[in-house]
Amino acid sequence: MIKFLLNRPLVVFLCTVILILLGLYSFTRIPISLLPNIEIPGIIVKFNYPNSSAKVIEQNITAKLREDLVSLDKLETIDCQSTDNAAILKLNFDYSAKMDLLYIEVNERIDRISNNLPKDLTRPQVIKLNTSDVPIIKIQVVPKHKEDYIQVSDLTQKVIKKRLEQIEGISFVDINGIRTGMVAIQPMQSALNAAGLTEEDLISSIKNANSELGSLSIRDGQYRYYIKVSNTLENIDQIAGVPIRFKNGIVSTIGNFAKVTTDIQEPEGYHLYKGREGLVVTVQKQSQSKMDVLVPKIIAVVNELKDIYPAIDFSTTQDQTYLLNQGISNLVQDLWYGGFFCFFLLLLFLGNIASPILMSVSIPLSLLLTFILFDLFNISFNIISLSGLALGIGMLIDNSIVVLDSITRKRREGFDMDQSCIIGVADVISPVVSNVLTTIAIYIPLIYLSGMAGALIFDQAIALTISLGVSLLVSFCLNPVMYKYLLKTDPAKLKQDTFFFKKILSSYHQMVSYIFKRKKIFFFSTIILMPLGFLLFRLVPVAALPKISENESVISIDWNEPLDTKENLRRIEDLSSFLDRNVIEWDADVGIQQFVLRQEYNTSQTSLIYYKTVNENVKATFDKLIARHIKQIYPSAQLKVSSAPNAFTQLFQDDQSFLEARFRPMNNVDDNDYQTNLKNMLNILPNKTYELGLGFVQEGDVELTIDYNKLSLYDIDQNQFESKLNQVFGNFTISSIRRFGEYKPIRFNKENTSLAVKLQALINSRNGQFYPINQFISTNAGQDNKFITSDKSGIYESIHYSKTVKNDIKQLQKEITSGAIETNLSVSFFGDYFSNKSLLKEMTFIFIISLLLLYFILAIQFENLIHPFIVMLTIPIGISGGIFVLWAAGGTLDVMSAIGFVFVLGIIVDDPSLKVETINRLRKEYANNGMTNKEEVLLKALHDAGEICLKPLLMVSLTTSLALIPVLFSGGIGNDLQRPFVYVIIGGISLGTFFTLWFIPLAYWFFTKKV
Repeated sequence: MIKFLLNRPLVVFLCTVILILLGLYSFTRIPISLLPNIEIPGIIVKFNYPNSSAKVIEQNITAKLREDLVSLDKLETIDCQSTDNAAILKLNFDYSAKMDLLYIEVNERIDRISNNLPKDLTRPQVIKLNTSDVPIIKIQVVPKHKEDYIQVSDLTQKVIKKRLEQIEGISFVDINGIRTGMVAIQPMQSALNAAGLTEEDLISSIKNANSELGSLSIRDGQYRYYIKVSNTLENIDQIAGVPIRFKNGIVSTIGNFAKVTTDIQEPEGYHLYKGREGLVVTVQKQSQSKMDVLVPKIIAVVNELKDIYPAIDFSTTQDQTYLLNQGISNLVQDLWYGGFFCFFLLLLFLGNIASPILMSVSIPLSLLLTFILFDLFNISFNIISLSGLALGIGMLIDNSIVVLDSITRKRREGFDMDQSCIIGVADVISPVVSNVLTTIAIYIPLIYLSGMAGALIFDQAIALTISLGVSLLVSFCLNPVMYKYLLKTDPAKLKQDTFFFKKILSSYHQMVSYIFKRKKIFFFSTIILMPLGFLLFRLVPVAALPKISENESVISIDWNEPLDTKENLRRIEDLSSFLDRNVIEWDADVGIQQFVLRQEYNTSQTSLIYYKTVNENVKATFDKLIARHIKQIYPSAQLKVSSAPNAFTQLFQDDQSFLEARFRPMNNVDDNDYQTNLKNMLNILPNKTYELGLGFVQEGDVELTIDYNKLSLYDIDQNQFESKLNQVFGNFTISSIRRFGEYKPIRFNKENTSLAVKLQALINSRNGQFYPINQFISTNAGQDNKFITSDKSGIYESIHYSKTVKNDIKQLQKEITSGAIETNLSVSFFGDYFSNKSLLKEMTFIFIISLLLLYFILAIQFENLIHPFIVMLTIPIGISGGIFVLWAAGGTLDVMSAIGFVFVLGIIVDDPSLKVETINRLRKEYANNGMTNKEEVLLKALHDAGEICLKPLLMVSLTTSLALIPVLFSGGIGNDLQRPFVYVIIGGISLGTFFTLWFIPLAYWFFTKKV
């Protein structure tokens, strides 16, 4: 094949030009995103059920939903939280689950059991989690004058929202902070009493005047006409003019007994931006749309709106493109710097500029050809795929280094150009292909890694496999042709070794001679030292994922007091000056949010504050500062500070504690005995560093008990009495005005009075007598569970331990289990401690599989069972080097560093396999040339192979390492994610290369000297 290509250079170059053009075209088509389009295996089911306690919701709704959903295929966990007025169920599935089908099935199951749920329950909302659920940008819409708030709300819903939805690539636009109007009816109690009327008379008159008749039709011969009877109210004047009849038959109007005005509905929640009330519009993108193209279009629309509506302040916040730009630009920068370092290194080793240029050409060519396959396989540019390319930069040039060095060596041996190209490629084709296969084969077991790690590694594996496969094609097909026609210099005049390399070569010969005089000492000392590096494993901290630098946070606040929304708002407004002094920007969602796609429950006593700081250090300091500040003022408040939501945190968020113990009653006991057992169990636990779970949280409540016997005695209708309670305590709607798509409720305008005053409201009996409702109600103040937590096994209470727990975890489990049994409780354990152990076992198994796969490939290459073992002796050396650098750099033993160790298996054997292949070839050549002394043949082959392989070995190892150096010295999510991985690769290659120089010849001597 090489001869065929050498004789048709024009075909080769034209094909190369065509592929370059295709690569450039594909480059413009490849979508750009922060992360791969990974399906998050989670579904959230949430619902609201007003005026119901947590216990009522758990018994009547949550338990029924949980029992029906628990049998879903590949469901791993289901975590439920029921609270007053609402509940949320979080379903987590295995990563192999088909989420589209499961989403449909969850909806079908909810529909199927809907008849067993309360009739007045609004259908539970089902949300399938996705990285696209996180808004790519938020638009703050703040009226400059408060009196314009209703108009601005209306404008946002009808104009701004629809204008944004017209942009191609937008999937959903959500709004919070909307205010709506209402018609307020203020009864004049004295006038009603004088006329012998009640509020119920006002209600019935308005309802009758605003009723809609059903469809009517009349038949006239062969024709049928449909008749519409208009009997609806359209404005407050019509409502005030609604007739009301006295008991004596006299007719008057509503306006004589009540004031009818327009007003703003009491909001259930507020949105603040830098302390000012306003609206926030969130924008979600479609999964295939380009964020870097979409966001500028959104900002352009916002700028247009600023010009059109000067009475509104528009601002954009939480722009997710900064993550994209930071992550992608840093990795692109790594590609450039890595390529430059590789070229500089080649100049340092090679005595001419032509050879480095020929070798370096393989980098852009391989990248352009890689883009074609990216486009064909629908792979996006993201921090994972680009990190695979950044990792492959040094390796793209490796194959060209080995091939071109082999061709040059053949020319210096006296072969003509064509023979040099053909024989030079033939000599190295086996080790080069084997090196690529070992690197790619190592990734095969990693693809089967469970969880997020396996999903992430897939894109990196595909990117690296494509780039290495393409580089192999370039080195074998294009490099020989380019060498023949672009490097025609006489080999005698072609300077190949620099002064720098000659010094290295001289030192190498001295080192090998010194070592071979002391073979046994160096060999067995190295064998003994191999496992010592693994002792550092205990000194490296363990984490699930690398630490990512961030400067945005959210603090979730539950005041843990029965507050109304206005008091909640006042407390957040009190924090305004504190936030303004310490952060760049902030906003807050107070009370119940109106977002359709919100995933967490919220109530009138919860708030969520987002803030952005200057840098990560300021963020870490302020996170602690604001939590301490709030706790000092409101000790009962429950706080949770976490990273601000983005596509990255959505993918990697982990709400699990390090260790969680869940308790349930062992036998059927009443609630009081169960609570007593829980308190006794907590008292006898020796380790008190736990935090109580949500199930232990109590809040004050008032229980109203209706005396139905007394209602019958006083001849009061039960339904009428319950309707009166709804008027007094609920948000009672009389009727509504509907015109042109606008909905405006008609409600009584009630003053915000105390419980005692509300209970003095009057109710009339059937005989016309009036009684205060407090005569028929008894009140009882007490404490009750604020949350009810449950999982697959039912309701539980829990305690949580953080990573800082000092005790031995197994001993701690024994102590908790013993305390639970002693107090008649059952206990089960969950948390990151167990998931980390499972991940470590899985990585160990994959490590073993990779070793076996590696051995099989090398055995096939050498057709020998001993030579692969010699090559693989460098693996423990490389692993020790990776551990040492990881420990010295302060890295963590996480998923990415674990993948780095597996990857080291593939690349650490590349250079030794080339050296062993060269030794085998030279032994055969020397034997064929008449050398009969096997020991002399072996020694000469070892020394000569070392000299032949030294330059490509050093260049290959150093280019791979230097190409990754930029990752260590620049920020961004992409580099943060890859940094532990790079520590391991650089440490493994550096130490492995040093030992390969002399230990492989030494090991070869000991294992094959008698062969």
